[in-house]
Amino acid sequence: MVGELNNWSLDHLVPGWVKVAGSLCIYLVLAQAALAGKSAPYGEYFVRVDERWPDAGAVRSEPEADAASAAQDNASFQTQLSRLEAQGGPYADGLAEPLADLARLHRRSGDVAQAQQAYQRALHVVRINDGLYSERQVPILRELFETYRMTGDLAALDARYNYFFRLYGNGQPPLTPLRLGAALEYLRWQREALRLELDERDTERVINLYSVNDQLLRSAATDPAVSLESYRGLVLSQLRNLYLIQSRYDPGKESKGVIAQVAPSTPWDEQDTSQRRLETYQRNALKYGRVILKDLIHRTPDSDVAGTAAAWLELADWNQWNDRRADALDAYRKVDSLLREAGEEALLAAWLGEPVELPANGAFWQPRPVAVDIEPPVVRARYDVSASGRADNIEVTDVSGVDESKLGRVRRNLAQTRFRPRILDGEPEPQLQLQRDYQVLY
Repeated sequence: MVGELNNWSLDHLVPGWVKVAGSLCIYLVLAQAALAGKSAPYGEYFVRVDERWPDAGAVRSEPEADAASAAQDNASFQTQLSRLEAQGGPYADGLAEPLADLARLHRRSGDVAQAQQAYQRALHVVRINDGLYSERQVPILRELFETYRMTGDLAALDARYNYFFRLYGNGQPPLTPLRLGAALEYLRWQREALRLELDERDTERVINLYSVNDQLLRSAATDPAVSLESYRGLVLSQLRNLYLIQSRYDPGKESKGVIAQVAPSTPWDEQDTSQRRLETYQRNALKYGRVILKDLIHRTPDSDVAGTAAAWLELADWNQWNDRRADALDAYRKVDSLLREAGEEALLAAWLGEPVELPANGAFWQPRPVAVDIEPPVVRARYDVSASGRADNIEVTDVSGVDESKLGRVRRNLAQTRFRPRILDGEPEPQLQLQRDYQVLY
């Protein structure tokens, strides 16, 4: 299994016919045919009320600081800082925590500029005392990142994440928990940036995202020091990347979803190299996703029933979303049997007791910016879900001021959404008259 995983380099992915194809028009015909039957990217346009995934970053709702209390706390922090500076100088090790506390106070008070200055000084103190690569600065860096999110300065946030990744290893060995944690956070941000359409570098960004995650996976596969938890994180990260590539970067499509307008006579060697790489990733995404999930199953000890079943569930959902129903059902049955034999009835009911919109991992979810005070509108949908995982007999009604065009769009998206069907005793069952409330995100 490890050998199979490590064969997934770009050179192994490139099919021979791509290298010798003499006509782009044939390829475009195949590309357009490949678009048929695609599942909707659940979470991109609408999402269940109160549904949350960590992949879209922290959604903070900190209470604002009371003005009188904030002034008192600020004076207290300043006194403490002055005392520490008098005792140990401007770089005394004990300054880092009160500086971070002061930054949090400024952040809650809405003074982001002062918060950033305090965070920066706290980081400087830590680096002077612990060194540039100190783990102690990680929580401070993460809180600093949130200040850029608060102001909407996503370009600065993007640059900070790039620095964070380089600072902690740039994805290179040794794959310590600190380096792997930084890499996973960097990869998570890259997906968020893609969903936000942060810039015009979509193709470059998604190739880097896939390549870095792939290299980390292949390195971790042969490193006995890498924990199963970290390895699982890398697998699920790459799986989310594959969902994005499958939905947003189909063969022959530009990053914004438009079929490439290239003359049929254009030879392959004149095509953009990055676009060809992206097309290769997409063509092989289904199989690659299966490879890494089966490898995760293989690595998970039999004693970890919940972990093994969770990996099988990911595999089942991946096949189901890609319309490989027979393979999906085999995997759902495996989940059912594992949990049933282990007496995990609560997990069985939570995972397979009712239909679930796919993907169920937030690969496409992008919550509203924290600076926006208006809650997204809500619609109520009533529908049936077939044993094959398709919604039918869909009725959508307004709950909080949604216009008719949005109701129609939710209805159409629900019809295109692939569901994990309800599984009862290892068999898929239809669910009639399911009712759910959804937030409409844009």
